[in-house]
Amino acid sequence: MVKITDRKQFDDFYDLTFDILTSRRFQSLKLEPHHGNASGRFEHCLSVAYYSFVISKKLGLDFKSAARGGLLHDYFFDNWREVKKEGRGLDRIRQCHGMAHPKKALKNAKTDYDLNDREENMILRHMFPLTITPPKYGESWIVSLVDKGVAIGELARAHTPRKIVSRRKLASVATM
Repeated sequence: MVKITDRKQFDDFYDLTFDILTSRRFQSLKLEPHHGNASGRFEHCLSVAYYSFVISKKLGLDFKSAARGGLLHDYFFDNWREVKKEGRGLDRIRQCHGMAHPKKALKNAKTDYDLNDREENMILRHMFPLTITPPKYGESWIVSLVDKGVAIGELARAHTPRKIVSRRKLASVATM
């Protein structure tokens, strides 16, 4: 979850990303589950984008691209757990979620928005080192690292002892 410590900074972020944040298709990411986050992929992408924006700004990098690329890094709409994988060996590995979703996200983002080279690289390379090719730009490295940090935080919050017990209680009630 994004913690806003500087209202002006968030307003700057919002001004740069308004067209994406308010689009109906991007808003639909709220319905897509992600890393156990109840707010879905929307909240995950917002967190990655905002933290990447702040870090890039402090480092004197292209913070606008970091904000926009961060928002779109997981801009895909299928449930990867339900995607049927076919083939063997390398073909099967290429179909795995971690390898395939950056390409899907980039294709969707290019369809809906005008992207620069940095934004494209952030989306396509954010899963490094799982995907073999490393990020090309400093901002891409930031999005990749922030994505991992945000995902770890989301998973940790989703799997606290209290939440695990609550899910088990709900599951037992549902089977009665």
